[in-house]
Amino acid sequence: MEREIKFLISVIIILFSLLRISYAQYDLINGDEFTVEQIIDSNKSSLISVWYFSSAYSDYYSYSDKDTIILSGSGIIFDKRGLAATNFHVVSGKDSIFIKTSNGTFYNAELIYVEDKNDLAILKIIDSSESEFSTIQFDDSDNLKQGQVVYAVGSPLGFEYTISEGIIAAIRDNENVKFNDPYDYSIVERTFDRVIQMTAAISPGNSGGALFNNKGKVIGITTYTYGYYGNLNFAIGINVLKKLIEKINLADIDSNEEYKIKKINILFNTNFKNAENYASKLIYNWTYTRQADTMKTIDSFVIKQDSINKINFSRAEYHYKKCMEIKPDTFDIYQNLLRLYVNTDNFHKAENLYMEIREKFDSDSLINTLSSSLAHAYITSKSYDKALQFYNKMIKNDPNDIIPYIQLGIVYENMNKYDSAIIQYQKAIKIDSMATEPYVKIAKINYEIYKDYKKSKKILLKLLERELYTDNIIYDFDVHYY
Repeated sequence: MEREIKFLISVIIILFSLLRISYAQYDLINGDEFTVEQIIDSNKSSLISVWYFSSAYSDYYSYSDKDTIILSGSGIIFDKRGLAATNFHVVSGKDSIFIKTSNGTFYNAELIYVEDKNDLAILKIIDSSESEFSTIQFDDSDNLKQGQVVYAVGSPLGFEYTISEGIIAAIRDNENVKFNDPYDYSIVERTFDRVIQMTAAISPGNSGGALFNNKGKVIGITTYTYGYYGNLNFAIGINVLKKLIEKINLADIDSNEEYKIKKINILFNTNFKNAENYASKLIYNWTYTRQADTMKTIDSFVIKQDSINKINFSRAEYHYKKCMEIKPDTFDIYQNLLRLYVNTDNFHKAENLYMEIREKFDSDSLINTLSSSLAHAYITSKSYDKALQFYNKMIKNDPNDIIPYIQLGIVYENMNKYDSAIIQYQKAIKIDSMATEPYVKIAKINYEIYKDYKKSKKILLKLLERELYTDNIIYDFDVHYY
């Protein structure tokens, strides 16, 4: 009996030892292997999905747009303060970003750093009551081997925390890749420092997600796939992200002036890109709004496009104004907003903005450029009466400003009222006899329209005598006869 008891005790000790070995096999800290289930369970709280706000979500059946948040991609939390990494293309052009954690909580997030070359972005959770967040663990992507088992986790097509298994098919350095820009469909080239080619399946929504090894550590950021060429999927090596984190010194990010400037530039570029995108769509489809204003028979398609145009106008205007708030001295933004107003027949807004710009920018050359842009917009839309009314109003406010006279002359030229144009140019000369442009305009009309070459020559010679001549005047206007 005593022998049997000793034997049973020995068996129990052996079994207990085996259980300890089995348990230790999946110890993340010691770098041992994990099962697929344990990879998810151990890391889920550090894996996120990235969302953005949109007031442009189109309901196909109701022919209307509605406010909603849309999933854009995936990401990983790597710092307990709520710092997360994702792909830049996941958040590019998004001005309202949200991070959703595994417990279903949504947090506001801000974009604090971008490395466009490697398509990486750093986000920060803001307005959080939590003191610390769970973080992911990185491994070394410089020591990977072909054939290694890998696991991609992300939110493909909105199916959150989807995991797929595969192997490392190849490791590629300085990989050149061409993408289509989602805003203007232009070709964007990137040369990634290191990418991991893998057979683990990824789809839209996986971008920015984690690629794990069988130790449960992140070795890459899933980034792109060749959709129509079989199982060609790629992740950025995690060491690329680690180097970026080390380089930017996240501990000092809030007080570092260089990063503050970079953050401002990111916000500005994001809003500018959005504004230009909405404006181009709007102007392209503005004809439907003009139809909606005049149609006698109801056309549901025209009504829908008109509604979309009005929404896109509000968005474009909003993003241009955000750009003005971020960089209030950027003249081009004012010019683009002015163009938007004129091209969408918002002449009252255009005129108010023009007067605001005149007060803000003390530069004749800039104001002349803007006035020319406004005149061109009036002319392109053939809104001659509105143009005449606006510039005459400007003259009434300031009779000694030559710019409105010159713009009136340009408008009259486009109306084929050349005598009226010359009168306006002569008024400009009377105010400022040293101004070159009105002389050249009159010479051009005499040369091209009236075929009065002698008169044209006389005007240009007068410029020469008064040293108002510039080298390109004659050839710019095809006056080659002397």
